[in-house]
Amino acid sequence: MLEKLKTLYGDRMVVSGSAPKQQALWFQTDDGETFGVLKEAVTDQEKQLLFALFQPFSEPNPSYMTPREKEWHQYFFANAPLKDRHAQSIQGHFFKMKHSPEERQAIKEAVSGFFERPIVVWYDRHEAVIIHENPSPLLSKQQLAELSDALTSDFLANPVFFSGQLHQVNASLQEKIGFEKQMFQHLLVNNDRGSVISFYQCLPSFVAAKPGIIKTGALSDPVRDALSDPETLLTIRTYMQCNLNASLTAKRLFIHRNSLQYRIDRFIEKTGIDIRQFEEAAAVYFIIDVLAQS
Repeated sequence: MLEKLKTLYGDRMVVSGSAPKQQALWFQTDDGETFGVLKEAVTDQEKQLLFALFQPFSEPNPSYMTPREKEWHQYFFANAPLKDRHAQSIQGHFFKMKHSPEERQAIKEAVSGFFERPIVVWYDRHEAVIIHENPSPLLSKQQLAELSDALTSDFLANPVFFSGQLHQVNASLQEKIGFEKQMFQHLLVNNDRGSVISFYQCLPSFVAAKPGIIKTGALSDPVRDALSDPETLLTIRTYMQCNLNASLTAKRLFIHRNSLQYRIDRFIEKTGIDIRQFEEAAAVYFIIDVLAQS
């Protein structure tokens, strides 16, 4: 669809940062891609059609952002460089919750009960991503569920949370977060899993809905690094072939069960993926296959 629009509007179709905001109409696709069309290029009939096909997009008021939040916002959604690189790794927690702009500070205060110095980056009226810098430990699904319950109680809302992968802060970070944002947008339209979902729970169904969309560059570097180790790869494969049965896996590998548990715990700590849970283990099995074909 966007390619057809580019053919129709040419250089009158713009991206964030390439034209003053007030000179264009801004929209967002179901996959989370943002684009604008210069107002002078759109007829009244075309305007009605664009509003029917796409969700109107408006960037959050900068007055609600701290300097660090503004920097992350510009980095992810305006392709600006990240100046302060004191974060070595991050995990993004996307969420959507209907609220009024005046409630954002109160939402941040609620979030701060679960994250130390939370960085909440609003990129649409009701959608934001919490940037968890140098997460140690990672926020558990149970803790995120408690945060969701707290927001539901305090704001009488129904938030949906989507936890992304653990990422190193490097040149490929924008691509990875962009891919996760696409998954989140897909989840919002096709959600039958509840209010707190992880990247790894969604991955198989997302790829099934959009064949060929996954690229190795969208996958977490810590996951790829962990699976590049032959011992770890063999352990994970065997664990899955044994239906997540630790005793049987240890026997197959001819190692003590405590040694197996150490390897599993080390993988979970390094990647943030709890392979003791079936859905997350299934996603790792899928990732192994993707990496083998790359």
